[in-house]
Amino acid sequence: MRPRIDSLGDPTGVEIVDLIESHRFLLYTPKAVSPTPTDTERFVYPVTVACRFTTSDLRLSYPVPVGVRRREGREYICDVTYGAAREFEAGAYVIEIPGPPKLYLHVESALTVDATNGETRIAFGGETTVVVGTRSSHESPAATITVPDDPASVMRGVSRFGSALKTTSPERSWPTLRGHPPRVERGDELRIPDELEAIDTGVTIRVPADYEHVFPVASLAYYLGAAVSQGDRPRLTTKNGFSYPLGGGADFEEEVARVLRQVFVLDCATRTEGFHPADLAERRLVESVVDLDFAALYDAPLAERLETYLSVPETLVDDVKPTWGRETYVRPVADGIESLPYVARDLSVVRVKSPASTDTSRSRRSGREALHSFKRSGMESDHSQSVDADEAATGVPAPDEYVPLPTHDGLERAWVGDGTPVHGAKLHPEAFRHERTDSTDGVIDVTVVCNDEEMREELNAVSEVYGSREVVPFDVDFRVGVPTEELRALLAADNDLFHFIGHVDGRGLECPDGVLDAETLSENGATAVLLNACRSHDQGVALVEAGAHAAIVSWGDVGNLGAMEVGETFAKLLNYGFSVGSALELVEEYTSIGRHYVTIGNPNVTVAQCEDGLPVVYEVLSGEVPKSGEIDIELTAYPAPTFSIGAAVSYHFRGADDPEFFTAPAIARFTNEVEEIVEEVATLATPMIVDDELRWTDELFSEDGTTR
Repeated sequence: MRPRIDSLGDPTGVEIVDLIESHRFLLYTPKAVSPTPTDTERFVYPVTVACRFTTSDLRLSYPVPVGVRRREGREYICDVTYGAAREFEAGAYVIEIPGPPKLYLHVESALTVDATNGETRIAFGGETTVVVGTRSSHESPAATITVPDDPASVMRGVSRFGSALKTTSPERSWPTLRGHPPRVERGDELRIPDELEAIDTGVTIRVPADYEHVFPVASLAYYLGAAVSQGDRPRLTTKNGFSYPLGGGADFEEEVARVLRQVFVLDCATRTEGFHPADLAERRLVESVVDLDFAALYDAPLAERLETYLSVPETLVDDVKPTWGRETYVRPVADGIESLPYVARDLSVVRVKSPASTDTSRSRRSGREALHSFKRSGMESDHSQSVDADEAATGVPAPDEYVPLPTHDGLERAWVGDGTPVHGAKLHPEAFRHERTDSTDGVIDVTVVCNDEEMREELNAVSEVYGSREVVPFDVDFRVGVPTEELRALLAADNDLFHFIGHVDGRGLECPDGVLDAETLSENGATAVLLNACRSHDQGVALVEAGAHAAIVSWGDVGNLGAMEVGETFAKLLNYGFSVGSALELVEEYTSIGRHYVTIGNPNVTVAQCEDGLPVVYEVLSGEVPKSGEIDIELTAYPAPTFSIGAAVSYHFRGADDPEFFTAPAIARFTNEVEEIVEEVATLATPMIVDDELRWTDELFSEDGTTR
């Protein structure tokens, strides 16, 4: 389904709606305009829809980096970032605006691009015809590979992951130039579609033919477009005779992860010699460690470039410290095969966690301790205290089925295999098989059901959260005391989010007239489900198997006070634009019982787009916000569907000597005058960590820039 470009009424302008991903982008104009469809062939970059209209200027209600290049010859001129203003003489220009969705403007005029007043304004030299081109950010597997339960066959399947790459140049470090690897399903024999031709990068990864070695190289093979073949000693080779060892034993996984990070961060630095020159933080850091000829590297073949990348000191990754989105732990068994394309698409670091390497008694002890920790003084409701021991054991895995995951370097962690992680997300293969329901109007549909009068406070709190965004349209349906058949119908209806407040036990979701067991549902139309109730794990799994892409669930009894805190926090984070996986990590860290929740399915699912492009958390490093003087701020930019790993991020609060851009996801620190910080964030509803507590900037600061 193609994006749609429509005129706005009040205020005037145009709206660009990505119907597949439910993303909406607004361009305001001084007076009403009527977009007229036009051809897309004039655009160098791929677009699927184009329209033209006439206006004297365009305005965005928030600052974004605007790329400007000459239309003839595609000569790059500059990026106009936050706090800057530039004038351009009359000429033919291409203006690039980051999405979602991605926008390209063709104009012939003088230009003024101004991002100095908390917004972005593009003014022309009078009434000018503007041609807007856009494409959907939607990406999914284009073909399916069938593999038998045989590591050697899986190697051949993984060798085709690179067929999705749009380019083998350093530009593939941009997420929009890396397609989705083909889907993998298990079958009796190996079948690879003819259209999935292996690209000839001249790179081969050689590892022993077992799952312990094949799974960890999936992301690296995809990014390098490498063939994977059998070898006694893990190593990376090129057609030029170059050979690079990938470690052995306990060092193997760590070495593969380091190589992936090193190649990726050096590609990000090298791509600044190409279509998008920029003052990139990672390039500055690389140049402080090694001396490389980036211009020559940009034009070099992939194999030759790889050899240079791997000749630099191994300490490069430690010096640059690239932020990684997710680490995924996988059981080395055939069940993990189908999740590999989705893990590789995120460039996730993959680590094997085998039963033999797990201390079973410690795992069981960890599970029991986690379950017992639900019982917190003052946190339990009368309902949860009245549950007997037999009933409390239903609806969730047994204690020895919980999997404790190690401390991780990424922003998120995930698990593939039998059992449920104590923290993080469990990737469920069924969630990735579901096709996302196409939106017909670009509106975010949310249904909230409260089936517990004692939890009315959570219902009241989330009613003020969902739909509180000006740019993103919501349709929110609140229901109270919903009986079983009505609840069944609500779950079957198409929704972006279904938020259930109430009680769940081993039998199902409690209703005034009985219990609805999710395992009896033939379909579930909700993209994401939040079951904020006791022991909702198994019901959440059933809802994913019935159609949901992700379910946020608890794996034990939760008291009303803690559940209300968790429910409101999840609502705010999802409404702001965090994925369910990122939201879970924050809820775990900054709510009283957040560690008793887990995500089942696809952790990349989002309910609403983030107005700033990708969700950011500010942290005040000095504790409380001072009244005056300097303040140290750490910003963590979390991945989002349209700003996944490799996207460029421009921060508002950089100093004069700080780089303009970082690659997403990112963690960056800045020192600014507190008045400047407060003035910029006062009107935003953005999460901020103050004195180790998750707060929101619109609650912390008044619109006049003072602390509440």
